[in-house]
Amino acid sequence: MVRTTERQALGRSRVFMLASLSCLILVLSAPAALGKDSRRDSNPLRPADTSSPRDTLSGFLSDTSRVIEDFRQNKASESAYRALYRAMQTLDFSTTRDGDSWFIRYQRVALLQELLARIELPPLNTIPGDAEVADGTITQWTIPNTGITIAKIARGPRVGQFLFSADTVQGLNRLYRQAKHLPYRPGATIGIYEDLVGSGSVTAQEQELRERLKPVDTSSPRSTFESFLDNVNRAYELVSQANSALRAIPPTITREEARKMEVKARNLLQRASDTLDLSQVPEPLRQSVGIEVTLELKEVFDRMLLPPLDALPTADMVEAARRETGESPARTAAPFRWTLPNTQIEIVEILEGERKGQFLFSTTTVKRIGQIYRKVRDLPYRQAQFGGTELEYISPGLSPGFYDNYVSASGYLVPRAHFFGRLVDLLPSWFKKVHGGQMVWQWIGLALCVLLTVLVVYAVYRYISLLAKRTKPPLQDWLKVFAALIILSIVITVAAFINHGLKFTSELQTVVTTGIAAIIFVLWAWVAFVSCKALAESIVATPRMRYRSSESALLRIGAWVVGFFSAAWIIIDGIRSLGADLIPLLAGLGIGGLAVALAAQSTIANFIGGLILLANKPVQVGDFCRYGVDPSSDWLRIGTVEEINWMSTRIRGIDRTVTTIPNAEFSNMHIVNLTKRDQRLVLTRLQLRYETTSEQMRYILVRLRELLLGHPKVSPDPARVRFVGYDAYSKDVEIFCYLRCREQNEFLAIQEDLLLRIEDIIKDAGSGFAFPSQTAYLTRDAGLDEKHKEEAETRVGHLRVTGKLPFPEFGEEEREQLENILDYPPKGSPDYTSRVDGSNSKPKK
Repeated sequence: MVRTTERQALGRSRVFMLASLSCLILVLSAPAALGKDSRRDSNPLRPADTSSPRDTLSGFLSDTSRVIEDFRQNKASESAYRALYRAMQTLDFSTTRDGDSWFIRYQRVALLQELLARIELPPLNTIPGDAEVADGTITQWTIPNTGITIAKIARGPRVGQFLFSADTVQGLNRLYRQAKHLPYRPGATIGIYEDLVGSGSVTAQEQELRERLKPVDTSSPRSTFESFLDNVNRAYELVSQANSALRAIPPTITREEARKMEVKARNLLQRASDTLDLSQVPEPLRQSVGIEVTLELKEVFDRMLLPPLDALPTADMVEAARRETGESPARTAAPFRWTLPNTQIEIVEILEGERKGQFLFSTTTVKRIGQIYRKVRDLPYRQAQFGGTELEYISPGLSPGFYDNYVSASGYLVPRAHFFGRLVDLLPSWFKKVHGGQMVWQWIGLALCVLLTVLVVYAVYRYISLLAKRTKPPLQDWLKVFAALIILSIVITVAAFINHGLKFTSELQTVVTTGIAAIIFVLWAWVAFVSCKALAESIVATPRMRYRSSESALLRIGAWVVGFFSAAWIIIDGIRSLGADLIPLLAGLGIGGLAVALAAQSTIANFIGGLILLANKPVQVGDFCRYGVDPSSDWLRIGTVEEINWMSTRIRGIDRTVTTIPNAEFSNMHIVNLTKRDQRLVLTRLQLRYETTSEQMRYILVRLRELLLGHPKVSPDPARVRFVGYDAYSKDVEIFCYLRCREQNEFLAIQEDLLLRIEDIIKDAGSGFAFPSQTAYLTRDAGLDEKHKEEAETRVGHLRVTGKLPFPEFGEEEREQLENILDYPPKGSPDYTSRVDGSNSKPKK
């Protein structure tokens, strides 16, 4: 704890000391500090003097010395900021990646200052000045015995200026690694680069921020190769430090600190895996597969000599190679490839997709790396300090045993920082034996997870199913949704435990992850399907839909279709994300669908017919209808619709039998919806005897018309009574009218009342009905009633004299007086109401 406290105090003092420089570099200076600067620049707008190599070099040394002086004194001044800015102006960042960022610029300034403080510089008078460059023959100058060059800019806004060349600035990291062991030369200003990049500094914090936000550099095969090595080696350093600190007695760091270091290491490994082309790896597996392939590839690199750095193509070298072959980036049909000498490991250019233009380790390399590693795993690691070309790399170090430790620790980078890692340490040794690439305790854990999941899922499903049987829709359907969600949650929880607790590796990780992902996709499809059905049942249960049976049926079918296609889409998308080739699958589904369609034509036709019935609504559930043509006199195609489902329609006939008709056939029938009638037709013909005189006929017609107009259940328009002709044995009178009713029983009752009244009128007129037969009278025929005959003729004569004879129609006044004046139901009926008391009187107009 004392060491930790001292280290924390030292880190705080360093951060405090570097705060002033960060203010200068990041322009975070405070106005008060600037106002108190006693050495304010008299010419703050003065640019760096870059008119010759001498001026450029001397100006850079002078300005950086001023910045370092302020840094040592913990000052933040405007003049120091101006000096730093002028020092940056002497560097050509045109080919340096991210050269427009503050972080890269002040890093390269600090690196260059460190180099110039360690190497021997020639006297200033031997360096080309204004006089030497005046004639234009000098375009560049290199510090003797170094690769540090000051070159004249040939084009652009800074044409004619002498700057530290683009190649020099781009390679400062490599030059510093080669020269940092040299002592500072006498009289040189001691640099601050190590303080800037040290732990706890503002620059280190900026570096960590860049690593999290900035993508890995894959702009060329060289940058991809170096980025891969650098990220894996830094991750290995963090993991080694954390594991060593936790194994110490007592531990020198806490588990929380170790977990933070593990997170940083895992982020670095993830950045390293970003140099791999994982496009052929299923998406759920990319993270785990990417880390394993990264560690296997690093194990291969650690057993071989790294190629010379200048043999790895840069972006300029790639462009030059294209120009030699006459290709342009826009027209390139084949990607640029670079193969590591004497191996099958290659870095290839990506020509399409989100990572277009990047150079990544190819998909073929990703597939083969396991085999390649197994071929070389028995070889020793190369010497840790070989010298030579390794000095040119950013991070040429080794990471011995990194992959084996990762696999043996079940994917944990710092096992002691986790509960399961510590638990595994306590297990007997036979639990840690490896079988099939995994340890025994992992196999046992997998078996227990599968068994417990099956038991819990069965218990939950069984209980909720029994509960659902006791309820009614829509609660019953929502219980099914709840069951699906509970089972899905259980599987996701178990999957998280397997992935983060058991942490399988190699091929088993692929199998387990793929299987769990497939199960989860199926469960999501199940949730989508039952949710659509539950939502439909909830809408059907609302008061507005309670009596709309056809709409309810159509909504249920629509919910089923939407749920089916949603579930199918989830499963197909899941199959695609797992890396399956959908083209053969879709082709197979197309052929299979065609075969199913041919074999199930009638089923599909019935389904479509059901949709037509529900959408067009010729009949609905509960309607009384007549359908088709009766093939025989005793087969009555009439009844009440009881159900319209996907495949058939069920009708209960008037004989109480149930007829099931396929929807395809029923939708093509002539359907008469009797329930939709607003009125019922009465059409009958009265056959009167030939003895009926014309005056009697007129009397009968008048009385019958009065009857139709006066009856409250007869619609007056139209209501016709006409003498239509002479039959073989009768005079025919046709009655045509509509009754104000819909139900059959009410219709028969009203029709019965009309027929009885008609018979009374015929009798009152002294006439009678003709019979289509010959009658032999054994007694004298009584003939017609002369009294009634005279009364009828007298009344008709009165109508003729008064000008009110209703032929062809009643006058408007008589029509209004006659409408709705009869009693119905008739006197003596339980529902009879006399019109005399006014309660059933004719409504006034």
